[in-house]
Amino acid sequence: ILVNELELAETLRTRVIGLMGRASLANGKGLLIKRSGNSIHTFFMRMSIDVLFISSNGVVLKVFQELKPWRLVWPVQKAQFTLEMAANRSKEVGIEVGDKLILEGVF
Repeated sequence: ILVNELELAETLRTRVIGLMGRASLANGKGLLIKRSGNSIHTFFMRMSIDVLFISSNGVVLKVFQELKPWRLVWPVQKAQFTLEMAANRSKEVGIEVGDKLILEGVF
């Protein structure tokens, strides 16, 4: 299990705010951004995070480990979802590009 508590960001407001202002993100928790525009930023964040860019059918297209605050990630082609989680979580679980994720209730 990669994430056992998933928060969804589906509206423009929740997608823009994302994890900004939070002091930490517990291991096992994550934020799934739908229709992320296939790029993200970590402006105004106070922690590093792991980020997965995911296709519409659940395939991991790109993995960023320990993405630090105040960074910008350029668009990832064909990404429909972005999963943000605690730093090092993707490494702990062994997630790699090409892996297929099952997100119950999402796809």
